[in-house]
Amino acid sequence: MKKIFLVFGTLFLAFGTMQAQNCNRYIDGDSLKTTPAYSIYREFFKKGLYDDAFPQWRNVYNNAPGFRKQTFMDGVIMYTSLIQKATDKTVRQNYIDTLFLVYNKQIQCHGEDEYVLGKKAIDLLKYGKNTDIPEALKALEKTLAITGDKAFPYYIQTYYKVLINQLGKDGITTEFAVNKYDELTAIIDKNIANPANKQLQAYKDVKVVLDDLYTTNFADKSDPADCAKLLEIYLKKYNANPNDLETIRTVYTKTKGCADSATNVELLKKLNNLAPNYTYATRLANIYVKNKLFDSAIVLYKNALAKETDSIKLSDLNYYIAFMHYAKEDFPTSRDMAKQAIVYNPKNIRAYNLIATLYLSSGPLCGPGTGFQSQIVLWPAFDYFNKVIEIGGDDDVVAEAKKYIDDYTKYLPTKAEVVAKKLSVGGPYTVKCWINEETTVKVK
Repeated sequence: MKKIFLVFGTLFLAFGTMQAQNCNRYIDGDSLKTTPAYSIYREFFKKGLYDDAFPQWRNVYNNAPGFRKQTFMDGVIMYTSLIQKATDKTVRQNYIDTLFLVYNKQIQCHGEDEYVLGKKAIDLLKYGKNTDIPEALKALEKTLAITGDKAFPYYIQTYYKVLINQLGKDGITTEFAVNKYDELTAIIDKNIANPANKQLQAYKDVKVVLDDLYTTNFADKSDPADCAKLLEIYLKKYNANPNDLETIRTVYTKTKGCADSATNVELLKKLNNLAPNYTYATRLANIYVKNKLFDSAIVLYKNALAKETDSIKLSDLNYYIAFMHYAKEDFPTSRDMAKQAIVYNPKNIRAYNLIATLYLSSGPLCGPGTGFQSQIVLWPAFDYFNKVIEIGGDDDVVAEAKKYIDDYTKYLPTKAEVVAKKLSVGGPYTVKCWINEETTVKVK
C-alpha cells in the first residue's frame, strides 16, 4: 500500500497543479457524487488508514475543492505524516511541495482564515527554506490581524521570534519591532486579565518569552543610563506591589542583567515560592551553585521535580541533582540520580558522562589508588564513556569522553596482569566496592 500511496502522491502533484483554478463545490456538479466520496475517505482517515483514504480524498480535492475546508485540513495531516516518515530526500521534498499546494488551494477556494494562515506559516518555518521566512512572517501577521485580541499565544510568540530574526531585512526596523512588542503585549495583558481564559497559562508563558526577547534585543543593559531608567521604572512597581506574582515576574524579566545580584535573588526566590517551575528553580539554583550552596540548590531542584511533568526537564533536573551530589563527593547518590536522569531521557549523555566520571574518580575509594583494584574502576567508566560517544548529540561532551579514554587507557592493567588474575580479556567481571556493576575486562 505504501508504494501505491507514493504513486498517488506523485500523480497528485501534477494533477493538482493542472487544476489550480478549479474551486468547484461538487464533483461534476453533482452532490450525490461528492458526499459518498467525502464520506468514504473520511471513514478511512478517522481510523488512520491514510493509504486507503487517499484515492477518494484526491478525488474530492481535485474535483470538489470548494466542498469543505475539512478536505484540506485532512490533506495537511496526511502529507505531514508522509513528510515525517520519508527517508528519501527527493521524495520528502515532493511531499513538502505538495503540502504547500494544499495550503494554497485552500486559500484559493476558501479564503484566508487564521487557521490556514497560521498553520501554513508554521510549516513554512519548519519545512521551508530561508527564502520562505518572509512569507511565513506575512502569514503570521495576517493571522494576528484577523484574530485581534483573541490571537493564539503560540502564533504571537512565533511571530515575534521571527520578527527579531528578520531585523534589518525587508525594511524591518528596530522601531517597528519595539512598537510590535507593545502591541502584542497589550493583547497578552488583556487575556491574562481574564481569569476564566482557557489559555491563561499559555498567555503568561508567552509574556515571559516576549519580555525576554524584548529585554535581550532592545534594552542596552551595558548602558548605565538604560539600566537606571529600567530600574527606576520597574523597582518602583515592585515596591508598590511586592507580593503580586505578575508584578514580580515583570520586574524580574525587565531588570534581569541590570539589577544587582541581591535583587535578582530576592525576585527569583519570590517567583519560585509563588509559582514554582523548572525555569525559576534552575536559575536560582545556578546562583546557589556559583556560591557553592549545593544543599540549597538540591532543595530547589527537588521542589521543581515534584511539579514537573516533561520527561526531558525531569531528566535534566535529576542530572543537576546528581551533579550537586558529585560536588559534595557523595558518589553513590550522584550515580543513582544520574541513572534516574537516564530513565527519563535515555539520550542524556551528560548523565552517562557523569557516571563514567564518578567511576573514573573511584580508584582511591576502591583500592589504594594504584594497582589492580584501583585500575579496574576504569572498566565500567569506559563503558559509560563509550555510551556517550555512541549516542552523541553534544560535541563537547563527546570530545570530553574521548579525551578521558585516550588519557586513561595507559592506566588500564596489562594483559599479563589480567592473566595473572585468571581473567580473560573481554570476559565478564563485576567491579565491587560501591560501584557493584558488571562490565568486561579491558587492557592497555
